[in-house]
Amino acid sequence: MSSLTGSLSNNQRFLLRSVSVIALGLFVNQLLQTAGSIVLARVLNDPVAFGEVNLLLQIFGMITLFLNVGFTSSLVYAFSTDKQDAVLNKLRHALLGSLFFAGVLCLLVALSSPLLADAYGLPALRQGLCVGTIMILFTSVVNIGVSSFSGNRDFKTQAFFMVVNTTFSTLGTVLGVLLPIGHTTVLTSVSFWMGIGSMATALFILLRVSRVHKPRWIGPISLSEMRGMMKFGLPGWAGNIAKAFQQPFLVMMIGSASVVAVGHLANASRITGFIGIVTWAFMIVTFPFVAESSRDHEESVRRGTLCVRYNNLLLYPLTTLICLYPDDINGFLFGAQYVNEDSGIYIRLLALGVLFSSVGRLGGSILAGMGRTRANFWVMIVAGAPVIALVPAVVGSHPVWAVWVYTGGWALSAMAMIGFFFLEGFRLNWWKAYGEPLIPSLAMGLWLQAGHWAGLWFPVFAALGIAALLGSTWWVERRGIPLRPISTKAEA
Repeated sequence: MSSLTGSLSNNQRFLLRSVSVIALGLFVNQLLQTAGSIVLARVLNDPVAFGEVNLLLQIFGMITLFLNVGFTSSLVYAFSTDKQDAVLNKLRHALLGSLFFAGVLCLLVALSSPLLADAYGLPALRQGLCVGTIMILFTSVVNIGVSSFSGNRDFKTQAFFMVVNTTFSTLGTVLGVLLPIGHTTVLTSVSFWMGIGSMATALFILLRVSRVHKPRWIGPISLSEMRGMMKFGLPGWAGNIAKAFQQPFLVMMIGSASVVAVGHLANASRITGFIGIVTWAFMIVTFPFVAESSRDHEESVRRGTLCVRYNNLLLYPLTTLICLYPDDINGFLFGAQYVNEDSGIYIRLLALGVLFSSVGRLGGSILAGMGRTRANFWVMIVAGAPVIALVPAVVGSHPVWAVWVYTGGWALSAMAMIGFFFLEGFRLNWWKAYGEPLIPSLAMGLWLQAGHWAGLWFPVFAALGIAALLGSTWWVERRGIPLRPISTKAEA
């Protein structure tokens, strides 16, 4: 690590500072969402009703993936490379294009709502989806506003926007249960209040964008300009759909077999979402961080290695902890009634899915920063293909098998991403990026597992495990552990 430390000290400081800001915002987001789920779980006190609300939320999550049609990533790149053109021209086109496609998507949702309600045997879902189109429309505006600050590398403002958006969204979900609208169903009330929250967030962000960027909102509209932005952004947009749609699709498929299982999977998602924060934070920072040095290949490789390394130094130990104690965490947060023989398996599999997905997610952002977007799409197709092909076939036998398929898809995508690094001629320092960060987590895991066998002495072993994690992390950062080839007798 000494070479990286010596030549990238400024980059290290920028990277860690920026990731810390984004991670804090994402952590608060996840905390708000988890708190909302805890309130829902305990107020409803009914695994079936809890599963129905989470099914609605996952459907909305799936729908919002199709918003913006590549305008957001194109806008981030524009602000990173030519801010003046982005402010005077591209921001206006991105907003109008996004609103147009959001309107088309809202119409499709309203038309398909009766089919989805019949498919799940849940009549209340029809009205809930129709009312939820308000939220979908304004979410597209929120995404454009957030992207303008991401491309400008104003990560503090971006993190603040994320927290504002999640606050209103979570508050809407809770109010939908606590303060139903008239004689409407819980699902309709949740959709209505989430729509109000999305509207308030969009208005707040647009005012901030106008005050900070002073964009040219009124001006000529060029269809060729929109086509150009879409051409650049579509591969990343499709890749983002592929990388994010698997979990909502998985939940929707499992919901057709067991609404109770949807509740367990939602709890697992909330728990593992805390470790997913790490990679999401690095993804947000990595794109403009690497794009800034895209004309210097060697510097970009060093920056990419640095991003993956620090991501893994944080992600590996968190994944280890969740995989070791899934039921303890679940019972503490949501209550003993939501712990059963399958809940721990869900949590472990989703945690491993987050770990495997970090390779493709972060790798795609690194290569996209270099202007190479095809990996971002195809790697996620590799992850999603098994989910689409196999989950509908196996979910009927047992929902757990569907989650195994989901995690296996992410494992395949990780291998595909490594292949794309070689294909694009962008070879990271693999040992520094993926090998060394594993050592502190292994040291911690061994002590914790020994403490599990030690019974009453577990607190002592837990303290030793934390000390081993911190000490070995310091060691690999300060000294490094060189990977030397094994010498043969003939070479000697």
